[in-house]
Amino acid sequence: MNENWKKKLSNAANNDDYVKLNAGLMRVSDLNNYLSSFSSNLLAFNKLGEFLYYKQLPGMNYNPPELGKNITSLGKTEQEKKQLEEIFHKLSTGEEKELQFSDQTNTQTRFIVDRYRAIFDKNHQFAGINESIQDIYPLVEYYLKETGQKLIDDPDNPNGEVYRKNQKIDAESGASEL
Repeated sequence: MNENWKKKLSNAANNDDYVKLNAGLMRVSDLNNYLSSFSSNLLAFNKLGEFLYYKQLPGMNYNPPELGKNITSLGKTEQEKKQLEEIFHKLSTGEEKELQFSDQTNTQTRFIVDRYRAIFDKNHQFAGINESIQDIYPLVEYYLKETGQKLIDDPDNPNGEVYRKNQKIDAESGASEL
């Protein structure tokens, strides 16, 4: 974490301090509780691509060293760094408003989607990126239950093969029981 970021962090509002929002007022502790209640992982980046926030459970007090650094610092490999740079470019230039990626380790009963959404200010100018990572399968299950529908395999769709293969590996290894 860079020195400038540490200074900002030490001077920031916290706990019982109130923050004025565009349509309300919340204490920092209430805002933390609200954000931590989301079922997905949340990360935020400003218009410069600086990593500002990630969701953690209430009571945790960990500030990752990547805070304040550029979005590409989250990439572990050169390929991941290049992909994050491309995501930032597409969203910050308006080429895209939202990008979604599926996890290649997904199965037919766990489907994690990583979504990057452009954030805009009241003047419709790019203000940053919201990243959310969520297993959408529980929502699909709920939808199917409520509508009385079923999912069926499409053997002609080559995209499904990787997930069918992952499902077999997961079932054989017992990883789903962890």
